[in-house]
Amino acid sequence: MASAGFGRAQQFWAAVLTSAPQPVGAVIAYLAVEEITGLLPFSFAFAAGAMLTLIFVELAPQAYARGGRYAAAAGTAAGGGVMLTLAAFLGVD
Repeated sequence: MASAGFGRAQQFWAAVLTSAPQPVGAVIAYLAVEEITGLLPFSFAFAAGAMLTLIFVELAPQAYARGGRYAAAAGTAAGGGVMLTLAAFLGVD
């Protein structure tokens, strides 16, 4: 939004207003998964797909354009390394 010319206050309130419905959606999703336990893997897959789409469509191109190819690759490798280290340390399968 900053690159589109929106001020800090407008960015803040846009973030607040777009996040306001999230608790309602979380409660609905929780109730749906509690009622139909077979939904959990599909809901995880949907969330992961949405996150990956956001990364590949929005964040990665900006990262590679701003910091250059090597900085973006180093950040990706560092993030992956931290994630793998935490997963091993916490015993996540």
